Amino acid sequence: MKLCFIASSGGHLAEINQLKEISEEYDSFLITEQNDFDEAHICSRVYHVSKQNRKEVLFLPKFVALWFKSLKLFLKEKPDCIITTGALICYPICCIAKMFHRKVVYIESFARFNTGSLTGKLMYNVADLFIVQSEYLLDIYPKAVYCGCIF
Repeated sequence: MKLCFIASSGGHLAEINQLKEISEEYDSFLITEQNDFDEAHICSRVYHVSKQNRKEVLFLPKFVALWFKSLKLFLKEKPDCIITTGALICYPICCIAKMFHRKVVYIESFARFNTGSLTGKLMYNVADLFIVQSEYLLDIYPKAVYCGCIF
């Protein structure tokens, strides 16, 4: 089984890095944002995409470019499952994965204690398994699974 881990830089990447044991059990790779920091990663194969934020999504060419890069990476690596903590960089490849009948696991950020994130709202109907780290989020995401904190 081949796993694709996806996380934007910062807190999302810190959370996905907590899944290192899982990444070591399978053929895995990571997709994350380009940044100025030399961060440790859970996988030896790392792909970088341009940084995205909500305001830049309105800049359509940059978001469209992310879709094309996501498709290229997906076709190159052919993962069986996507595991992501967000944020917006995960959405295109997760939608692509669903078109190819692959599994998608979304973990809502630990920073979200009682309100859902924009990415969570987008991923709720895309993910095969939607995990929350706060029991309060089960009211917002009734089909979610509460698994506690990954830290």
